[in-house]
Amino acid sequence: MSMKKMLAVVAAASLVAVAAPAFAANPFSDVPMNHWAYDAVEQLSAKGILEGYPNGTFKGNRAMTRYEIATMVARMMAAGGLSGEDLEKLKALVVEFQPELEALGVKVDGFDSRLSAFEKSLGGWRIYGQLRFDYNAWDNDIPYKGSYTGASVDGFEMDRARIYLHKDLAKKITFDARWNNDMFDRFYLQARDFAGVKGLTVKAGQFFLDWEAADKMYIDNDAYAMDTQYRGAQLTKTIGSLGYVTVLAASQRGSGANGVYTDNPSDEIYGLRAKMNFNEKLWMTLNGLVTNRNDRNYKQYWIAAGWRILSGLELKGAFYLEDIADDTTIATLSGNVVDDPKSWKVILDVKQDLLKFTGLWLEYARIDEGYIMDHNPWAFSGIEWPSSSLTWNVASDTDVFFARAEQQWNKKWSTFERFAKYMPDGADSYKEWTVGVKYQYTPALSFELAYNDQDGRRGDPGYDNNQIRFRTLFNF
Repeated sequence: MSMKKMLAVVAAASLVAVAAPAFAANPFSDVPMNHWAYDAVEQLSAKGILEGYPNGTFKGNRAMTRYEIATMVARMMAAGGLSGEDLEKLKALVVEFQPELEALGVKVDGFDSRLSAFEKSLGGWRIYGQLRFDYNAWDNDIPYKGSYTGASVDGFEMDRARIYLHKDLAKKITFDARWNNDMFDRFYLQARDFAGVKGLTVKAGQFFLDWEAADKMYIDNDAYAMDTQYRGAQLTKTIGSLGYVTVLAASQRGSGANGVYTDNPSDEIYGLRAKMNFNEKLWMTLNGLVTNRNDRNYKQYWIAAGWRILSGLELKGAFYLEDIADDTTIATLSGNVVDDPKSWKVILDVKQDLLKFTGLWLEYARIDEGYIMDHNPWAFSGIEWPSSSLTWNVASDTDVFFARAEQQWNKKWSTFERFAKYMPDGADSYKEWTVGVKYQYTPALSFELAYNDQDGRRGDPGYDNNQIRFRTLFNF
């Protein structure tokens, strides 16, 4: 990297550090990502309502004192923006913990009227958002990215500007929307306990789905399939703590050139998913998708399962099978046409709370030639790297080893390291590795500096490139 680019990175870091004010870090070292309460804890941490302990733990197994609960209620009162059922629950908490709140110096009198006035001024809407600003410096040309528009550029880029809207329309009926960069890419209604059936939820409109993410089957990047917007309807029935069943009928709203979403009536996708919790340690999902997209007709099936061996240690994996229609032209780069490619992966997920000094993710995957993948799950920058990428179909039978380690030093500072090696049969292997440091300036604002090195690519063992990325993430 040239000295000029290095100075630009340092300048960007300095300017943003003094100008900035807010996205949440991963919450607490003792709250595993597969815990049933992880999402709730993460959201409350992002809003500054939960702060945990100085050593970065949450201690969720310990009963909270009334003063600790009152402190959370006080922060929720200050945050505002609640409506509908959430507002009513907060009002009930204020009444219950009024003595503790007053002891903390929180004025309770008139809180109900103040909340009502605030809610009325926004028309009952809850509005929040996220900004992500990157500076990328590539040593050589940016790797080929095909039609993918979300890949990083060389220089400054506002690659994420999102505003979320939420409104409670009636009891258990909500409306959500998202403005993403220059358009609304999500807008949907959701009805819980639909038609009076407890545990039955209907979602209709244009919404986001990622079933692999729901199973925590990848870390910090992308899924084999899905991980995008769908326009249609989804029906989900929960069965207590045993799991749930989901049915999907939609068209995929994948982005095309310049971020314009496709609008092809024949672009259809149907899905079925079942989640089973056998006990607190064992779970399994069965997933199926039938897709007709861009004149490609194929079916995708996969089974995923996990075993929580002990707190902070989980062994999980997935087996994938595709059935490609005879009239679908999907030839690999070698010229072969594959009817039923398969893939599998196995993952060992170790939390820092167990190892103390680091968290660790170890993954090994095997992908058949011709397997269709919507994303490359292991690339650091989101780019279809290398140029003959895994995206759409794998050029040859390929093994992939991926490792990621993360160290949470305190509430402010963390570091991470990642390594990916691609090993195609009959060809030279290629790899990339990354190191980075993250500073959580406030619960809503973080800065991250990372270095990524790419060595070789399919058909080009001499390829060499590297990237420095400085990222600012702000949640408001």
